Amino acid sequence: MLGSTSKPLAGRVVLLTNANHGVGLATANLLASAGADLALTVDEEVLDASFLNDLRRLGGRVEMYRWPSSASAVDCSRLTRSVASSLGRIDVLITNARHRAHWQVDDVDVDEEALERQYATTVRAVMLLVRSSVRFMESGARIIALSASLADRVGAPGLADYAASKAAITAFFRGAAHDLGPRGINVNVIQLGAIRTELPGTSRDDLNAEMQSNVLKRLGTPEEVANAILFLAGPSSSFITGSVLNVDGGYNA
Repeated sequence: MLGSTSKPLAGRVVLLTNANHGVGLATANLLASAGADLALTVDEEVLDASFLNDLRRLGGRVEMYRWPSSASAVDCSRLTRSVASSLGRIDVLITNARHRAHWQVDDVDVDEEALERQYATTVRAVMLLVRSSVRFMESGARIIALSASLADRVGAPGLADYAASKAAITAFFRGAAHDLGPRGINVNVIQLGAIRTELPGTSRDDLNAEMQSNVLKRLGTPEEVANAILFLAGPSSSFITGSVLNVDGGYNA
């Protein structure tokens, strides 16, 4: 069931990963205001969960789960079963992977574990979570991936592995749109430009350089990303699937 115009996500259950900071937190606040019930994952080391009280004051149900960023199939299955048990089902899945390593492809000191960590976080865990979530989805559900619009389109020193992982997710979600379309499940990607938030492995100089490459010549805000997510999560996007929405200040214009 889709909500009213004022509460477009009323009655909808949203599973959002990495929800305690930056884009994730802004998204949680906006979706709660839109009437959603929230299942939020946070980093395992997060101790301060006071932000949950602010979300609950907005009226919906809010559950928090500590979840490893490089989750296994067992982790994903346990998480989605817990969400479905507590909140009934999963209507919207939003994957918000946070890991960005910098290393040159000719750097012989980077070991295989570093490469595996990159893919475990940004590719494998996302694929496994999608697979686990669809068991608890019905027609009208949404799956949304947050990615990086710069990484898989423009080469940059030290980011070859990161770019490859982001390209893999875009390709995976396009394929998933074909697999899940007959079930009425929409699958889309939001690719981000330079956003005013903290991403592990990204410096202020990195963001400023990316900002100078976009048309608007400024950083985006987490709230602007959250608005794009709300659009794809809500009823207005019912005929959009397999698409990539750029929230990048015109970097790809």
